[in-house]
Amino acid sequence: MTDLIKIFPEYEDVFYDDIENHKKYFLPICSINLKIINPSEDQWLHIVSVKEIYDGCVGENKPEYHTEYTKADMFGFDVMEGKYKFDADWNYFSAHTEISPEDYGNSYSDLEIEYNMNEAMYQLKKEYYQKHNKLYDKDSYRPGLMVDDIRRLERLRKLTVEDLEKDDYSEYAEERLQKKVYEVFDELNTASLPVEETHFGADNLIEKPYKNDDTLMDYIGCMEGYDFQNSAADLLYLFYDKELKKAVICLEYT
Repeated sequence: MTDLIKIFPEYEDVFYDDIENHKKYFLPICSINLKIINPSEDQWLHIVSVKEIYDGCVGENKPEYHTEYTKADMFGFDVMEGKYKFDADWNYFSAHTEISPEDYGNSYSDLEIEYNMNEAMYQLKKEYYQKHNKLYDKDSYRPGLMVDDIRRLERLRKLTVEDLEKDDYSEYAEERLQKKVYEVFDELNTASLPVEETHFGADNLIEKPYKNDDTLMDYIGCMEGYDFQNSAADLLYLFYDKELKKAVICLEYT
């Protein structure tokens, strides 16, 4: 792994300010320095996901809080000193309830439960990565995490890295990770091609980040969401515009 890529970076290294709110809604997945694509570009960017992915598009029910680069399943950030500042109102999000163990007997929506599931799975897979220096690569089939009530959260929170280590070997999972670029990216746009000319093409994105001249922002790369959380986008795309100092994450479901 190159020192120009950091997996599971810390919130303080990803977000410029208001760490508390960024921590409430986002999951930092990967930081990348653009020198890996262009040696003359010493710029850190970040791929982040969101905790409330579950059913439908994130932000689709909050159009009044959309901005030019934050819409349904699309999140815009101002890039400031190599870190991100979310460019929309926090009311864009619908879930932020942290469920504590003593509150398991209360009633919660499926979205609220999944918000907590995504946080818990992220932390578990982060611990696995930090211990083994690789993404989780085994068979993760666990029926107990697929029930429709809060028991799935309780069961997930009881899991440890040692439990993951005992999971069955998966040839599919191993081969899938071996195909990744730098062990994490599904695609890294080292040729600086327009996104529509790349392998994945972003064909299923419902929103794309267009600049004022109706051209798309530069496409940096994409990666699979399920390596990092429970409910996830199939792919997270990173776009960037140097002049606007904007980075945009788009979620794709295939």
